[in-house]
Amino acid sequence: MVSSKREMPWKRTLRPGMKGQDVAALQRCLAELCYYTGECHGMYDILTKGAVFDLQKAHRLRVDGIAGKEVFNLLKSGLVRKKIEHIVARGETLSSIAGKYNVPQELLITANHLETDKIKEGESLLIPVLRLIGFCTPPIPGDPAEPYEHVLPSLTAIAPRWFFVDEHGAIQGEPDRKLAALAEMSGVELWPVVSIGRPESCEEGAQVQDLLGNVLSDSATYSTAIKSFSSLAARLHAKGLVFSIKDLPEKDVYAFQSFLRRILSVLRHEKLLLAVEVPLPEETASVQGQNCKIRCLDLAGIASIAHLVFLKTYKDPEEFSFPGPMVSVNRIKTVLKSLTRAVDFWKLIIVVPAFGVDFSAGLGTVPLRKKHGEVMEIIDTFKPTVSQPEGEQSKVFKYRSFRVSHTVYFEDAESIGVYGDLALRYGLAGMAIADLADADPWVWPALKARFKVVKDGGGVGVSSR
Repeated sequence: MVSSKREMPWKRTLRPGMKGQDVAALQRCLAELCYYTGECHGMYDILTKGAVFDLQKAHRLRVDGIAGKEVFNLLKSGLVRKKIEHIVARGETLSSIAGKYNVPQELLITANHLETDKIKEGESLLIPVLRLIGFCTPPIPGDPAEPYEHVLPSLTAIAPRWFFVDEHGAIQGEPDRKLAALAEMSGVELWPVVSIGRPESCEEGAQVQDLLGNVLSDSATYSTAIKSFSSLAARLHAKGLVFSIKDLPEKDVYAFQSFLRRILSVLRHEKLLLAVEVPLPEETASVQGQNCKIRCLDLAGIASIAHLVFLKTYKDPEEFSFPGPMVSVNRIKTVLKSLTRAVDFWKLIIVVPAFGVDFSAGLGTVPLRKKHGEVMEIIDTFKPTVSQPEGEQSKVFKYRSFRVSHTVYFEDAESIGVYGDLALRYGLAGMAIADLADADPWVWPALKARFKVVKDGGGVGVSSR
């Protein structure tokens, strides 16, 4: 987070030719983020305009070199990405630079709009950076806890699903202090998740959604929920909280946004940030269709309040009525295109699955969630042919067990790497893995080879007050 945050007296749009203390404050912020290299003299000169231009370009804002509301909101958020720049030295090649920063050569070409792999001495290259976040669930009683020590160094933040809002508006759940301590030692941000409804009740989607409606409509439950958020925020030492909902409320969208503002207010008092996890808007026949526009406006309203918005791109097993992939890369592209003018992309993080789903043809059976290790055991045992649905990144295979046919869809390092490329292409804040316990171990080197991970390294852990 920019240390000059306390020096942000911006009450006017800043343009080339202006001067003043507010311009100097802007220059200091841009210098700390490595976008500005000149003297902080308070004159909006060509170097300042170029720095603002680069900041806007890196965060997919309107690029004009003028510092207005969009730029100030970004700087005040504390989530702005630091610029990593490499000046080409004599004898260096694009291949050697890609190896130095551990990113693909093709990515450097795309990120810097190069026509070929030929570069010149003194040329400036930008190194792509993203936030990489891992969600995780508490271990089932009796099962061994997942060892996350080897994963944490690869992450920007960890988001454990510790808490839930019950039918009375109270927040239930307990933090895992060992995991919080591991995050702190690893310099990884902590973003605990608060879900609507008990996690094991998520199969009853309608009931969970009714619970959100009850919180918004019942004054006693509403008041209890706000007090519960305040109490939780006061005893957590974290970067922020993630408020996770099963679906966007259609009838109570404005009441929900008002509720988020109340939550933001209590979190701000404790210097915590607010993130909201929502599913992708439902797929429609046309991106320009009225329904799609309404849902995008709903997301835009939420994004205008929250510091980060996690877009859950996948279906849970209980949401399927027939076999299919958990996530559609084409659907993600469609939604992101529809959001281009509605939402600041530097706030968006796509949440992708790392698990598989086993669909059984047996009567009365329900789809089963499978960790990547379990999927690999099935493949090793039954030796099925693994294929890929046309136009998608998920993998699929079929097998028979006890005379029952099964179809399994799953994600691996290759497919998740493609979702990482998508986040880079659209200039998103980053990506998140739905649950660390599910992931293919090769996911981490695959993502490390695609972008550098943002590391803040402060303000994590859990403490009681």
